[in-house]
Amino acid sequence: MCYDIADDDRCQRASELLAGYGPRVQYSVFEVTVPSPPAFEELRKALVEAIEPDEDQVRVYPLRVPDLDKVMVLGNRRLEEREDFWIV
Repeated sequence: MCYDIADDDRCQRASELLAGYGPRVQYSVFEVTVPSPPAFEELRKALVEAIEPDEDQVRVYPLRVPDLDKVMVLGNRRLEEREDFWIV
């Protein structure tokens, strides 16, 4: 799971939630292990409550082979897309 959360307090809440499920591997990326579908639903609901949907985003990338194409996005924040860029 990874997140882009605009507010420090909301970021802290999400970080604490995710830390209860697995290690932080980068500043806003956690490798979480959820023991069951009901536990995942509980985590998902807690994250939805912790974020501001119009400002934040949490992305869930499953690592099990049958679920690899099922990316879940919590929040409405749009990813910034650039059509071109310069490397200097």
